[in-house]
Amino acid sequence: MAKETKTPKDRFRAAVHKVIAMHKTTTVITSYGAGAEPGVNPRHFSADLRYRGRVRETCDIRVVDYSRFSIKSKRMSNQLFVDMMNDPQASERPSWSKVRWIDVGGISWDVLKVLALKYNIHPLALENILHTHAKATASKSDYYIQHLFLRILCLELRDENSVIQPSENATLDGEEPEPDARQDYPPTTQKMGTSYQNIPNQDAMAAVQVEVLKQTERVNVNRFPIFILLTRDGTVITLHRTTNPKLMEPILARLSRSDTLLRSTNDASFLVQSLLDLAVDRAIGVTEACEQKMKKFEKQILLRPKVSTVSNLHILTADINLHQRALEPLKRVIYGLRRYDVDRCIALLNLPPGEEKSVEVSGYMSHTAQIYLTDVNDHIEYILGSLDIVYHLSENLIGYSFNLTSYDMNVIMKRLTIVTVICLPLTFLTGYGGMNFENMWWSSKGGGSHTDLWFWIVTLPVMAVVMPLFFIPDLKRLYHTMNNRKESQKALRSYQNQRGLAGGSRAMGMNTKSGKFGR
Repeated sequence: MAKETKTPKDRFRAAVHKVIAMHKTTTVITSYGAGAEPGVNPRHFSADLRYRGRVRETCDIRVVDYSRFSIKSKRMSNQLFVDMMNDPQASERPSWSKVRWIDVGGISWDVLKVLALKYNIHPLALENILHTHAKATASKSDYYIQHLFLRILCLELRDENSVIQPSENATLDGEEPEPDARQDYPPTTQKMGTSYQNIPNQDAMAAVQVEVLKQTERVNVNRFPIFILLTRDGTVITLHRTTNPKLMEPILARLSRSDTLLRSTNDASFLVQSLLDLAVDRAIGVTEACEQKMKKFEKQILLRPKVSTVSNLHILTADINLHQRALEPLKRVIYGLRRYDVDRCIALLNLPPGEEKSVEVSGYMSHTAQIYLTDVNDHIEYILGSLDIVYHLSENLIGYSFNLTSYDMNVIMKRLTIVTVICLPLTFLTGYGGMNFENMWWSSKGGGSHTDLWFWIVTLPVMAVVMPLFFIPDLKRLYHTMNNRKESQKALRSYQNQRGLAGGSRAMGMNTKSGKFGR
């Protein structure tokens, strides 16, 4: 068999391909560690190689085009949406449409890639979506030239009406490994909606046990992020992990009616305001559930404090603290959109100092959206204020339960002290009189004729002297209390005499005793 010969051109081409492959592999490896290139560029082959096989799931995609007079909605699968975005003619917005809303339920690399290429999503925003789509990460807002990026952490009460299904809790409430995370330990352990990875098995089991112990009287809450992108051309893109259509049903219901403010404004920023309002309103249910739990625990504490109730109060206090820490960044995001929207857009231009005032720049949020963001800000203020009240009330109940226990212990010790003081002279004299000595002056063994009455004749005077010595502080306190009460009654009678209310007060007292209240 003849050996295949290669020309110098073929050998050069093979060497070039080998160097390119080595460079791609090196890029993928180096991007995994610290100091890697920030952001995710969908045009690089390394990003495609990194996420294509790891971040992939079936998405529920809805494309809604609407204006004041018309609306058109389409639901698509991954492949249909990718084909539409790759076709410039099919992906073009209708001429009558003022706003396009793309809602993506599920995180998949093929969908994110076409969205990033079509709408020029910033690499840092794309990295945020890929690396925090299943984590309870704080809310934030990032301004870019191409678009506004919002990451909103949503809190909702976990019940039968929850958006997040029980099967999704283990993924959405916990922290999944990053696509570039190294698995140095055995497979992860998942329990009670929380997953643990990259930690030893003993720590994971301890964490699982803690989660189980905290499920007794806990307010179960779903925490999941929603990513919002607002472009200058009136396109709003929302991405979230859940594929449940109940999440966006309130917004779709408002869009289906032509008489709603969301339709009549023809404003993409007002759609963003509506999404923020939806996220904040879902947190109201969490606040109400915490208040109901607090009322239940308060009743138990006031009736009869128990250690289990105090334990539940500790758990509730810790959860409320986490909810407050989750909602505080969202409050700052809403305030920033209202107050600093234009200033941040001007900062993106990177103008020389002094030229900012001469440049006319419009922010991402319209004036109407900013006005209604005030209402959203009021709602989140109410939520945080209610949680703060419940938090401090819980701490007060915990302190009250311990103070009550301490008071009960003091009462018991006081009773024991009284018994001890009363019995101390009796015990001493009984022991003294019962000694086996000859010729004792108060016993019959020395030839006397004393009976048991002689014991009381000696004991009662001793008790009359000893007991007041022990109760002198209590007697002084009782004297001051009686004296203060006497002075207060004297001052009240003097005030009534000056105002001429003495007769009326007596009449009022008589009517009260007879069951009638005087005027």
